[in-house]
Amino acid sequence: MPNNGFYYAFVDGGYRKIGLKELVSYKRNSGKKIWSARLGTGLFGFTSCESGNKGPKEFNEVLLSTGDEGLSKLVQLGFITCPACMPEKSSGFWEVIQNIVYLRYGLKTLEDYTNKEALPFDARRVEWEEVLPVTGKTPNRLYIPKDVSSDNLLRLKKRFERFGFSLPPVGYYNSAVPEKFTEYKVC
Repeated sequence: MPNNGFYYAFVDGGYRKIGLKELVSYKRNSGKKIWSARLGTGLFGFTSCESGNKGPKEFNEVLLSTGDEGLSKLVQLGFITCPACMPEKSSGFWEVIQNIVYLRYGLKTLEDYTNKEALPFDARRVEWEEVLPVTGKTPNRLYIPKDVSSDNLLRLKKRFERFGFSLPPVGYYNSAVPEKFTEYKVC
């Protein structure tokens, strides 16, 4: 499905559709960083991230945000940092989010927040109740940890259904298979 040239973004305190040209112009005029959250993985970083295939994909795969307020919003929504582009190395990053990280996770240091063993990849962490009404569509798949119980998968399915969405394919990253994704069967 083509994105028709727009994405959903958290800009100046609210969500809105924004075209890439407008977003580039906004960045140029405001000087604010643009963050890209990958909805399917629960990770966020830069739009230029090599692992993110150089920029946003379909509108239902990313949520963009701008500036410090946008950075704070992504952390509040449950996104964690991308291990490839490492947005945490940005000047002032930790100062902007440290209180949110402490309130949400009880973590006191940037090192703890970016430690994927302490805070692993898990799209279940995303505040879907806020994100999906904005995007109006689920991402194409969700990445969650390996060995998630059937009960937890069923809870995730019911969570999506409570606000009117079907659960997309859910699974974990698996480098041993060609598609790099092993899907769970959710009953």
